[in-house]
Amino acid sequence: MTLGTDFQFSQGSLQDFVDCPRRFQLRYIEERAWPAVQAEPALENEQYLERGSRFHHMVYQFFLGVPAEKLTQAAEHDENLVQWWRNFLEHGPDLSEQKQYPEIGLSAPLGNYRLVAKYDLVAIRPGDDQPSQATIYDWKTSRKRTKRTWLKGKLQTRVYPYLLARAGSQLNDGWALKPNQIEMIYWFSNFPQQSAHFPYNKKQFKEDETYLLALIEEIEALGEEQAPLTEDESRCRFCVYRSLCDRGVEAGPVDELEGFDEPEQGIELELDLEAVDEVVY
Repeated sequence: MTLGTDFQFSQGSLQDFVDCPRRFQLRYIEERAWPAVQAEPALENEQYLERGSRFHHMVYQFFLGVPAEKLTQAAEHDENLVQWWRNFLEHGPDLSEQKQYPEIGLSAPLGNYRLVAKYDLVAIRPGDDQPSQATIYDWKTSRKRTKRTWLKGKLQTRVYPYLLARAGSQLNDGWALKPNQIEMIYWFSNFPQQSAHFPYNKKQFKEDETYLLALIEEIEALGEEQAPLTEDESRCRFCVYRSLCDRGVEAGPVDELEGFDEPEQGIELELDLEAVDEVVY
């Protein structure tokens, strides 16, 4: 059983493979559904995920022009959500002079497949006598301030700038965005003044392309036999397939979830390629 040629790779699916080849195989090749929760208490985790989704949607609406006061009123029955929203209004980025593309999807060919991403926000500062500058913003609703070293090693930090360099011309009046014109920023709703900044460059772009193509080759080489399980069994506590793999039955505690899978990363975003502009070469 192999991937179809219409399969779309995302940072989420690639991260699954890096974390555990067997999890990737079960989720994307065998398409196995498994009735297990990611973390306990399950209801608390679901509520936190829902709150994170609501916050992302509020920010999306804000950049579409919905007045901030109306969005504040919509969140007034959730104290934590109200605090996140206040933090955003007081310490969020000032993008008044930049082109704003909230919840934008991009796509580009990679190997025999396509690489896709859905960005929380891409902001571009047009340049007159200097090159444009593009900033990728990703809103994190983590309970804890995620360590920079952990973020640096995540596929999201590699895929998002790489894909913007490949497909960002459609956001920049037809002009390609060079790697050194791109920066990625993680903004934390609970720690609004402690953003994590990751400037991009040509060297990193080449390294990322080589790395991503190598990952896809590894995935293509998966045969009919069972893919290997992760050697880091601590990851299994927050994997819905843990009992299927004989790696335990009970889910890990929700307050220890971060560092394995961020709450908002628990929901894989499917991208409709018909709604994404084709990249022309």
